[in-house]
Amino acid sequence: MAKVYSNPRMEATIENWPHGSRRVAAQFSIESSRGGGLQRAVRVTTGKPKKLTYAQQMRIVDGDDGRTYIAALTMYGHITIWRGDMKFNEEAVFERDDRYPALRALFE
Repeated sequence: MAKVYSNPRMEATIENWPHGSRRVAAQFSIESSRGGGLQRAVRVTTGKPKKLTYAQQMRIVDGDDGRTYIAALTMYGHITIWRGDMKFNEEAVFERDDRYPALRALFE
């Protein structure tokens, strides 16, 4: 069953984030490139920040499964959903998909 994403935002702090054998606060933010034309997501827990590659726009979103995701509007027009750990993408949604208009609205 397809996930539903909501609550788009540019910053979020998630308490009790799993980090190895302990739980920490994870700070998510969306930063813009120097020219301001692109955005990328950044997550900081206890060490060096984890950063995704740039996209046209990015938002931190909540999944209907209670998890945190990153929605990225790519340079090619489709939307990639990244898991909150930023290691793998969860799914890619293209314009022909019925869910595309609702996901595209996350960036407005």
